Amino acid sequence: MQEVRFDLSAFGLSETARCGARLREAVRTTDSPATAAQRIADFLYDSLRDGHDGPACGAVGVFVIDAPDASGDPTGNGPRYALEGYRGPHPARPGGPAGSDALDPPALASGTAHETPALHRLLERLAVTAQDAQDTDGSAPPDGTGPAVRVSDLQPDELEDALPERDVRRALAYGGTLSPGRRYAVVLLCRVPLPDGTAALFRTIAGSTRLALLSGHPAAPAVRADAVRALLADLEHLTGERAAELQTVVTELRSAATELRRSQRELQQRERELSEEAAIVELLQEVGSGLAAELDLDALVQHAVDAATRLAGAAFGAFFYNVLGETGESYLLYVISGVDRSAFDKFPMPRNTQVFEPTFRGLGVVRSEDITADPRYGHNAPHHGMPEGHLPVRSYLAVPVMARGTVLGGFFFGHPDPGVFTERHERLITGVAAQTAVALQNAQTYRQEREAAMELQRHLLPRLPRVDGIASTSRYLPAARDRGAGGDWVDLIPLADGALALVVGDAMGKGVRAAAVMGQIRTACRAYAQLGLAPAEVLEQLSVLLDDIAPGSIATCVYAVLDTRRDRLRLAVAGHLPPVRRDPGGSARFLDERVGPPLGVGRRPYQEQDVALPPGSRLLLYTDGLVERRGRPIDEGLRLLRELVAGPVGEIEADCDSWLNALADGEHDDDIAMLYLHRPEDAAQQAAVAREYAPVSGAVPDARDLVSRTMREWGLRHLVNDMMLIADEMVANAVRHARTPLRVELRRSGERVVLEVTDSSTEEPRLIVSQPGEFGHRGIFLVDAIATRWGTRPIDGGKVVWAEVKAS
Repeated sequence: MQEVRFDLSAFGLSETARCGARLREAVRTTDSPATAAQRIADFLYDSLRDGHDGPACGAVGVFVIDAPDASGDPTGNGPRYALEGYRGPHPARPGGPAGSDALDPPALASGTAHETPALHRLLERLAVTAQDAQDTDGSAPPDGTGPAVRVSDLQPDELEDALPERDVRRALAYGGTLSPGRRYAVVLLCRVPLPDGTAALFRTIAGSTRLALLSGHPAAPAVRADAVRALLADLEHLTGERAAELQTVVTELRSAATELRRSQRELQQRERELSEEAAIVELLQEVGSGLAAELDLDALVQHAVDAATRLAGAAFGAFFYNVLGETGESYLLYVISGVDRSAFDKFPMPRNTQVFEPTFRGLGVVRSEDITADPRYGHNAPHHGMPEGHLPVRSYLAVPVMARGTVLGGFFFGHPDPGVFTERHERLITGVAAQTAVALQNAQTYRQEREAAMELQRHLLPRLPRVDGIASTSRYLPAARDRGAGGDWVDLIPLADGALALVVGDAMGKGVRAAAVMGQIRTACRAYAQLGLAPAEVLEQLSVLLDDIAPGSIATCVYAVLDTRRDRLRLAVAGHLPPVRRDPGGSARFLDERVGPPLGVGRRPYQEQDVALPPGSRLLLYTDGLVERRGRPIDEGLRLLRELVAGPVGEIEADCDSWLNALADGEHDDDIAMLYLHRPEDAAQQAAVAREYAPVSGAVPDARDLVSRTMREWGLRHLVNDMMLIADEMVANAVRHARTPLRVELRRSGERVVLEVTDSSTEEPRLIVSQPGEFGHRGIFLVDAIATRWGTRPIDGGKVVWAEVKAS
């Protein structure tokens, strides 16, 4: 028979059924009660294990008790105990060694309880052999016919003499009627703790033990049948109890599952709330840091309304704010979030109606669950509410943005559903409004400071004079990411002897102070130039002057004098990046042989360079903002600049724009100033014509006629059609976007023809692929296909769009 083991420390209902069946199977072929009892002892000892697969029992004993009634007991000594089966170390004989292998029935296995005190006294204490014994859990029949089961801790020293070396602390004993006048008892001396309910489970083991003992006993069929019925009854009773317990557990589990699901829903809801709170905190932090760092007014208001719309949970939001124009006139502007701005382009600006007035006047927050039901709504002509085609608004929230009692603007939020905005939304948006007010003041202060510095810079920078035989242009771009214009300047000064002074410089610092210092240096430089001082002397005087008017300030400068009669250039450099010269053959080099200290360090001598600059040469003077930018070493910028100057060149305006795009591309961290000269080899091929036109559709044919006539006068009939197509697109684009007169200029420089259109719009043309059925955006593709190169450059109050075409 295959060995089967059961963990006594985790005994359950399934173990009970299998253990009973295996026990009966173990004694099925026995031929005597003694053999059956021994097999039972062996089976229980071998099959019952602890949690680590060791023996669960220190010893197992199977007793048969003859219990005649008083009239049938001639001795009057009571029941006689016989140890029919035993597994484990043998109990000690009286007077013999403990653990002896010999089994002496007369001395050990039979006699009265007084003659074998150790085991017999344990059985008597546990009372599993008494006629009226009942189970400890009260489940035994009250008439005492069923088996009794006891689980008990051993008393101190109770078995110390019998089993001194075994680690047993608990006894499990069961017994019952075997046949009339005979009873049985089984003792398990356990080494493991027994779980609750073990006694009830062992009632069926007791029934199986009775059947096993009867298999080797010549009992009457009625006795066996009674044993089977009793076993089945015990099994049914135990199964019923366990079923009831399981039903109770199932009910408790269902209740626990319901409670768990409720707790899980509450936890999920709390997690969502915490997640939303965390998102709000992160958004508020993002808003605060973003508003504090942003100084561009347009970007600031868009950032503020985007964040506030998200915080409010609105379908869309708007921010209306006031700005001052150059004349001091106030303008109301707005930005939109959540929907495309074009959805509101056809509607007029809101007026001080009863709904808008509290916000525009700073009287307080307006929050309505349904603005269409608000008594303040719909009283103003001509719309009496929202204009036709306006996005639907039911929930409405408006919060003024104020600083020191002045209304700077207002947030407005809408949602098509009623009751969306809560008191919490109101508090959040009010907080954002307070941050926005501080940021708006900072941005407006920055804008005013920047505009003042740039205005001063513009007034201080000269307009380059036209000089015969010289083509010149200049550029000035304030830093893209700084707090204002700096002290960069360029100058072109005709001298009395027919020479030409060229100047580029950079007074260190930003803002109005740097521009003022620059203006003083530039004025002094023009005065020293008119005195006829040599370049080295001019720089020496400027250094002394700067040390006097702005102690502690420094500036860099290049001062050069071009003698067109001798084709020579004399220059001195004060701590500045060297000019780059392109000779008629196309090679370029930096004029960096003799660089002196910057201006502002007292009287210092400067050395001069004398280089050739014949017709066909080009010269570029510049400040460091052109070649130096964050993340790119200045040496790399200088290398790129030399490659550009040595590369293909053409009309000087186009050259300047293309070099700026290549080196700065709108990401320059410092101001940029450039002075670019070209000495044409054939000055007769230099020509220009310009006209101004009103921004009306009639400007297009007028400009076409100007281009056609001029190209024929210049002997360039083969370019008439191409230049007219270019003029059509560029002038038409200016008419669409400009609000002030536009200027058309046509220039020829050697083998290059350039058409420039200047207008007041800052919107630049882009190469945009039109969708099927659309006819816009196609003209710029014609310009791109015909022109050798084209581009745009910003100017004060607008932009210049230019296109260059080769004359040959």
